Order: sequence, then structure tokens, then C-alpha cells
Amino acid sequence: MPHYHVIGSAGAGMSAIAHILLDQGHQVSGCDQQANALTRELAERGATMYIGHAAEHLAGVDAVATSSALRAEHPELLAARELGIPVLKRAELWREWSLHTPTLAIAGTHGKTTTTAMCAVILSQLGLDPAYIVPAGGPVPGLDRFARWGSGPFVIEADEYDRLLLGLLPQVAIMTSVDWDHVDIYPTRGDVEQTFAQFARQVRGAVIACADDPGVERVRTLAPTLEADWQLYGFASDATWRAGDVRIEDGWTRFSLRTPDGQALDGRLRVPGSHNVQNATGAIAAVAQFGITPAAALQALEEFRGAARRFEWKGEAGGVTVIDDYAHNPAKVRAVLHAARMRYPDRRLVVYFQPHTFSRTAALIDDFSASFGDADLLLIGDIYPSRERAADFPGIDAVFLAQHVQRPAARPSGDLRQSANELASLLREGDVLLTLGAGDGYQVGEWMLEERRT
Repeated sequence: MPHYHVIGSAGAGMSAIAHILLDQGHQVSGCDQQANALTRELAERGATMYIGHAAEHLAGVDAVATSSALRAEHPELLAARELGIPVLKRAELWREWSLHTPTLAIAGTHGKTTTTAMCAVILSQLGLDPAYIVPAGGPVPGLDRFARWGSGPFVIEADEYDRLLLGLLPQVAIMTSVDWDHVDIYPTRGDVEQTFAQFARQVRGAVIACADDPGVERVRTLAPTLEADWQLYGFASDATWRAGDVRIEDGWTRFSLRTPDGQALDGRLRVPGSHNVQNATGAIAAVAQFGITPAAALQALEEFRGAARRFEWKGEAGGVTVIDDYAHNPAKVRAVLHAARMRYPDRRLVVYFQPHTFSRTAALIDDFSASFGDADLLLIGDIYPSRERAADFPGIDAVFLAQHVQRPAARPSGDLRQSANELASLLREGDVLLTLGAGDGYQVGEWMLEERRT
């Protein structure tokens, strides 16, 4: 079998590629700047892992797999070109796999990771042996790993960043939401919508679209005639897969579901929030395209316990419950805080938010200003820069965001340690602490648990 070398295998996206190549029987090596749990797991499975990047890593390699983010002057890319070794981007591998395997792709500005995990859990629970990539950055309860290859349908999160989703040719797609995000890639909201419309045109079977999302509705007008069949899901009156009557009972999120053929069913989830009922409804509609009955899907979803960094219960200490979520854009923040308010109606919600990128904070400031209303106390940490530089965005910082938040009163809290110190003086028994953001702010919650346990 060919020998693939995976560059950037300490990241969730490329480590997923490495896992699937191993499952397919290929010889795999990989490298990154440092080792972590993801690289160690690959090594335990038989991959050869290198720290750092060097041309020598390509000895005996037949193909190189990489992300589109890698610079052209990367030493291993330069060596691959000199040696005539094919270089395959992640999207090219996705496309190849989706061409030859019935594929379910889950796209959307928010909700896609949880919905992808739900679909993979349903198909796994019901014995369809799916292939899947759920890049949650950690384990998904009910799944062997966050990425694997199987004999059944291929379930994949279709990331809109850098237009990666356009590399897929799925049989079925879910479109959870279309909002303006990744403003460094999409200068306008219209650019995002055009990309999703192009994605819809590439679907060969059914597009399962959220009827509650105005961005999805605009995409439908941009791609009105498709080979694919549009099916609507959600709470809206025109949804053919219609959910309703969401409530919390005995720790479960309960809801009703009406199917296109008129079945009236009751469902329950271990994960909170109307947005997760929405996600579950989309997942049920999608797996139905592969022969799974709604009743069977609902039963399988009772075992779904969430995905890493998606309303993840981190622990409880000293009477304080800590929840972490990847939420980093306004719609995600609103949904998570609404779910927390439903789950903990009588407890004080203390939020630590680490904004992610200066460009997003600046472009979406009006939406962010109204996103924290369900919180009782809000601390805003320093902006996580990712690939950006603060010098390129003068005046865009935590103070800027705190000044724009309508409610609750927000305060900038500095770096991770400064934020943790301030939280330590504010938290009291009975509080729920939510750490939100796509960076490393989750560490603040972990430190709070450690401190309150000692």
C-alpha cells in the first residue's frame, strides 16, 4: 500500500486524515511542531511521527497530505516538489472519498460539529459501520475515535473555512445555518451565501435545510433548481421535519417530532437547548435518506452525550459547575447561553468569553453586542489572535467589545491567568461558569476546578 506523509498531524483536521489512511491500510507518517495527544494516538496505532519539519521525513514516501494553510516555502513541500512526490490537499482527499462512497456532508456556520457527531452516533449505534470525520478536537462519546473509515456511509463535517466544503460531492447534505463568519475569507455576507449555494449545487441526492435560518433561506433562493431534493427541518411551520414542544424534564431535553409522512413522535436528548433539538431533527432527516427510520434514530440519539467542547461538562467543585463550549461567533454564543439558561434556570450564569480573532470581533461587533443577554456576569478576556496581528487592528480589543455589550455589564479581564484570578474572587457556591471561545480559554475553567478542589 502507498506510504502517505501527513503534515500538521497535531491538528484535528490533519490527524483525522491520518486516522482514515491508517484504517484504509496505508502506511502513514506525520509531523508537526510539537507532540500532543493526537500525535501520540496516531503513534500508538502504528504511524511514524516526527517532531519538526525536515526533508528527510519524506524518505520512502509516495504521497504527501497537507492542509491549504501551509506556506509554499515549507521545507517538506519544497522537498516533495523536488522529489516529484504528489502533494494532496485535505479537500482533494475528501473529494476522492466522497466520489466513491455514499457521503453525508454537514455544512453550516454553526451546529455542524454536533450534527455531524449525532449522525455518526446514529449510524454507529444502528450497525451501519459508517466512516466519519468529527473534528471536535477530542473524543465523542459513543464513537471509537473522532475519525475512522468503515464500510458504510461517509459522514463528514463540511467546513466552510477556505471554502473546503466545495471539495465534496455528497449524496446527502445538511445545511444547519448560513451566517457571516470567517471574515478574512468572506468579505461580505453575500460571499458566504454564494459559497453555500455552490455547495448545494454539488449535492447529488437531498439537501436537508434548516427552515428556521434566514441565511439558509437566502441560499435556497440562490440555488432554486437542483438535482438534489430540498427537505426542510426545524421549528418553522413550513418544515416537513418539524420539531416542537421543547422542555426540560428529569434532566432530559424532551421534544415532539412530526415527520413528512405524518408520524407524531416523542424524542429526548441528554444535551440541552433548542438548538440541539434543531440539530437532532436535521440528523434524523438526513439518516432517513440511508434507510434509518425516525423512531430508530430517536432511540439511538438517547445515547448521544455531546462532542468535545460543545456544551461540555468539565466538572463541579466547591459548588461551582464548569461548562466549556467552542462558541466564538454571535449566533453560537446566543444558542449556548440560551441552552444554559434552560438547563440551569435558577443559577447564576458567569461567562468567561475569549474572543477569537480581531477581524471577527470588529466585523461582527453589532451582533456580539446583543449576544450575551442570558448571562448574569460577563468577563471578556484578551482576543485570541490565531493567525492575525493586533497591530493590524488598532482599537480592537477586549475593552472595545466590553463597551459594546448591551447586557449584562461586561468587564475586560486580561490574559488567561489574570482572568482566572478575577474569576476566583467572583465565583460563589451555586454558580455555573461557562468558558466560551475557539482558542485556549477553556484552560481558565480547568484552573478554576483545580483551585476549588484544593
